[in-house]
Amino acid sequence: MSDRSIGLGIRRGLRLKCPQCGEGRLFRKFLKVADKCEACGGDNTIYPSDDAPPYLALILVGHLLMPFIVIMSRELDPPIWLMASIWLPLTLAFCVVTLPYMKGLVVGFAWATGVTHPDADT
Repeated sequence: MSDRSIGLGIRRGLRLKCPQCGEGRLFRKFLKVADKCEACGGDNTIYPSDDAPPYLALILVGHLLMPFIVIMSRELDPPIWLMASIWLPLTLAFCVVTLPYMKGLVVGFAWATGVTHPDADT
């Protein structure tokens, strides 16, 4: 496959689609990669995506929310319990929402670069 560009893999992954064909769904459950693509039959479980997605989700969410946290802290000076009761649930919710997209991004990147699990039958 000569059409394995990193940009293509990442775009397909962010759309939660199979990186090989761009048509089938990447996940069969919330974060469980489908064993076989429903469109092309490709096995996407061979691409490692265990540790990087949560890290990327936290980095993204932290960079998105931190300016608002700092502004609220400086301008309004609320008690710490109020800050925690607002920002902790929001951070958790944003992380849960972004996690599938980060996992799709990692699978798409792994597909584009040819990275597979060491024990994968390729």
